[in-house]
Amino acid sequence: MKINIRLIPVLAGILALVSCGPSPEPAADLAPQGTTADTSAARPPRPDLNLDERGRGLRGYDPVAYFEDGQAVPGHEDIYVSWDGATYLFADETHRTAFLEQPTRYVPHHGGFCTFGIVLGKKFDGDPEVWMIRDDRLHVFLNRDVQSKFLGDEDANFARVVANWPQIRKKTAQQLEE
Repeated sequence: MKINIRLIPVLAGILALVSCGPSPEPAADLAPQGTTADTSAARPPRPDLNLDERGRGLRGYDPVAYFEDGQAVPGHEDIYVSWDGATYLFADETHRTAFLEQPTRYVPHHGGFCTFGIVLGKKFDGDPEVWMIRDDRLHVFLNRDVQSKFLGDEDANFARVVANWPQIRKKTAQQLEE
């Protein structure tokens, strides 16, 4: 069966509209180290998650390292957790354990999309090497220039993020371009 790849964003949009309703608490899909318990392949793509082509959040960077080490650190393929539709890699077992204890603290805010893009009502890829922590939440940006622009009026921009995210959360990046 051939699928026209141009229809994928349309189908994702239809799925997002069909599933409009209160969002349940994230269901932990915590895979032990070295297993493949991630069932995201059976689920439709999530428009609220910015994942790479392999289903990894933060392009495979360790989400705990931002908080514990103060830097972006690539994770290892064999130390991971599949949680709420994304797979997160970790630099070491200590970080993986910390994540398992408080996953909602460590996952990137707004699904890992560029924080300034949300100000504009768009969903842009977030670069895991361009980031900040505010109010104990990890925020990523498209690039350093975009981050600088955001920080130029940080409080007002965060207010726009808070206002815009509920409006765009369930829409795909393609729907926001239309």
